[in-house]
This record gives sequence, C-alpha cells and structure tokens, in this order.
Amino acid sequence: MHSDEPGPSGRRRVRRVAIVLSTGSYQREAPTTVLRLAEKLLERGIEVNVWAFEEAVTLTNQDQMEHNEPPSLRPVLGESHAPVGRFIDQLLRAGLHGAKMDWVTCILCAQERGVEKHQMGGAIVGTLGDLWKFVGGADQVIAIPAYR
Repeated sequence: MHSDEPGPSGRRRVRRVAIVLSTGSYQREAPTTVLRLAEKLLERGIEVNVWAFEEAVTLTNQDQMEHNEPPSLRPVLGESHAPVGRFIDQLLRAGLHGAKMDWVTCILCAQERGVEKHQMGGAIVGTLGDLWKFVGGADQVIAIPAYR
C-alpha cells in the first residue's frame, strides 16, 4: 500500500487501482462490469490504470461499429448496441472528480490481433514495463482473467 492516511473506517485510503484485463467484449460481461467499477472508482477520486492484454486489446479498437439489436430484444435493450469502446472513451475523457484513467494495450497482443494501428485516442500501446509500473504503483490490483 502506498497511501498511509487512514480513511473513515480506519483502513488505509486507496488512491490508485490497477486493473489487469484479458477478456474481450464479446466473450463475457466482465469488461462492462470492469468499466462500471472503474467509473465508480473515478467518481470517488481514485486513479485507475488498466492494462489490457489478450482479447481485451480489441476493446479499444476505434473501428468497432454500433449495431442494431434483434427485433425481439429491442423492447429490453433498445434499438442499437454501442460498442464497449465508447464507454472506455468516455471514461478516458471524463477526469471525474480530478481522478484519471490510463488505458495501456499490450503491443504484442495488439499486433497479433491486427489492432495495433486501430487503437482509439487516449489508449496507449505499451509494453510489460507499463504493467510493471501500474502494479508497482497501485494500492490495489484487480485481475480479470479470460475464462477458457
């Protein structure tokens, strides 16, 4: 832990969280859940650093397209389905309550999936050194694995 000041409950206050994410948007709901968590952390003024690897590198592909929902699901889900990348973009730009979110995509994983040159603005294509910095500088680390 890097934060020595106790919070209201007497525990050390968390100021920075690293999230290690490997699941893509069409495999599981984990990315959406992670983004909702990141949004809440940012609202509380906590810095969030995301390291995306494996299929998670496709989440920040700027070429994702919105698509229409099947007619039977429209009453529940609405007319169209926005890509997860739009939510990520909003969080990267928000700077909620002075906190910020950094998103680093693994260069090797992005190259293997052909999305290295298609990353949205705000997403950084980086190396394992970035992951090392995120984990070393975090008060808490959350790892979201891919399910096989």
